[in-house]
Amino acid sequence: MRRCTSKLELQTLIEQNRTNHYKLLVIVDNNRQHQKIIDILEKDGWTAYDVNENILNLVEEIPKDRVKLRIGDQIKKWVKSLPEKVILYNTNILYSPELGKLNPVGAFKYKARDREIIVFVEGHISGNRIQYSTHGRDDHADMDVSELIHARLEDINA
Repeated sequence: MRRCTSKLELQTLIEQNRTNHYKLLVIVDNNRQHQKIIDILEKDGWTAYDVNENILNLVEEIPKDRVKLRIGDQIKKWVKSLPEKVILYNTNILYSPELGKLNPVGAFKYKARDREIIVFVEGHISGNRIQYSTHGRDDHADMDVSELIHARLEDINA
């Protein structure tokens, strides 16, 4: 939806996200620098979750032959149990073919409406799309972020 090439203020992105229909702010972080944003936001009432750790816990409760079919519902239940201001990081597990290649945008886009979510993803921004991995690989994903507030972490003044 909105992405600028000049430095962006973190608080401005959060305010824009608050009024966005989906309330899912996507930050591309290829250098795993998300902790500096998390440290700032936790002081303001945000809670951070390691997606990899939580998804692995959810998968343990699902029979192996049903993971692709049931993981979406399990993620929905998990997100509904979270507080109003959520930061999700370490999201690469969602690109996994074993989980049906959900991708972080697809997994959380429709679940954020009654809470604010910031999700950190790896990838390359090209216009209103984020690509993860290389075309032809099992974990490749191409995500449409045209309806979401999104930015590269290095473009954000925290």
